[in-house]
Amino acid sequence: MLKEFRRRFILLNMMLVGVSLMIALIYMGTVMYHHEYKELQNTMSNVLRPLNGHREPERQKPEDESEETSKEKKNKPDSEYKDPSDEQLRPRQKDIPAPISDTQKKREYNDNISTVYYYSGDNRISVISDTDIYDGDMDDLVHDIISCEDHFGTLDEHGIIYYYEKANDVAKIAICSTSYINSRMFRIYILMAVTFIIAMLLLLPLSMKLAHFAEEPLKKAVSMERTFVGDLSHDMKTPITIIMANNSIIRSNPDSTINDNMQWIDSTDRAAEDMMQMISNMMTLTSVDVPKKNMETVPVSLTSAAQRCMLQFESLAYEKGIELEYDIKEELTVRATDDYIKRICSSLVENALKYEPSGGKIIVKAYSKKHKAFFVVQNLNSIISEDDFPHIFDRFYRGDKTRSLTPGHGLGLPIIKQMSVLCGGDISASSSSKDGTVFTVTFICA
Repeated sequence: MLKEFRRRFILLNMMLVGVSLMIALIYMGTVMYHHEYKELQNTMSNVLRPLNGHREPERQKPEDESEETSKEKKNKPDSEYKDPSDEQLRPRQKDIPAPISDTQKKREYNDNISTVYYYSGDNRISVISDTDIYDGDMDDLVHDIISCEDHFGTLDEHGIIYYYEKANDVAKIAICSTSYINSRMFRIYILMAVTFIIAMLLLLPLSMKLAHFAEEPLKKAVSMERTFVGDLSHDMKTPITIIMANNSIIRSNPDSTINDNMQWIDSTDRAAEDMMQMISNMMTLTSVDVPKKNMETVPVSLTSAAQRCMLQFESLAYEKGIELEYDIKEELTVRATDDYIKRICSSLVENALKYEPSGGKIIVKAYSKKHKAFFVVQNLNSIISEDDFPHIFDRFYRGDKTRSLTPGHGLGLPIIKQMSVLCGGDISASSSSKDGTVFTVTFICA
């Protein structure tokens, strides 16, 4: 069962972490995708900005060339001659400086952006810079871009991202291939996928450790359940065996009278009373185990409850030859319930009388300190072994020696502890050869 629990815990934990991480990466990818497009738009705008003051002049016809220009053209070598019209068509470096970017990414964008002029007056297109990113008909592309209402967008049929600005009859256009930004996003997605895989591989051993950590309470619960069943079977077996044995003896002597069988009847009654006591304790423990976050506590007199408890057990202490000494301060009022505080006081004193040997001494104290009240029961001659001490508040737990020497079912101290917690307090214990065994219950003063 524990192995299956661990496997399911790891699987569920990895699924939860994986889905959360995937959602985060998808969100980051979406944000980065929009960021890339926004940055591309800004870059395209920056590419066009140096061209804002430039207008391509009209090309002069060849027949209008002056005689002086013709002579100059003839007298100069072809390599040295420059056509003035060509010089005018070409933006000068000082007029249109090359866009300079501060980052490598912007430089990459600039290298993959073409700029185009469109003159609507004479329906003429002039390519200012060309990076061979578009192999189709430039005229169709430019007209499709100009016909778009949005100044920045994507033309899927051309595989182009565009940005244009209009001023009078001139439109300045920047175009970039969608394959470039898609390749950038593909690299980012690959990086995210690798990050996801590495993160999941790193989280797997952590999830396994968490599974072992979460498994500990379940192991403890399973162990307590097995102990509970074993102890309950042991404690139920004894009285049931006694009852069955007594009935068998009575049946074997059908002619005997009730007086003849009175000892067997009394033994059966004691065994039945022992079973009833155990069932009553189990029901009490079940009732205090139910979460009672809204359980109302009221001011209760700890002094009165402790004094009544002393009067109740004085005769029993006298019969066992145990000295019962108590020091109970006056007017101790705590937050609790009347039933719980009576049960706590009486159970602790009864438990002390059960384990204190004849001729021993029990000291009971009740006092307050710093807005807290303390009820202390001390056995001077009863010591709990080191092996048994960590388990004294476990249900049905009794040391092997104690189990055979003293009556009980190991439910008294667990009930007291749970009642103390429900009242807003706590119980602690200590045991040593010098001070014996000391139980201290802490209450909140009202």
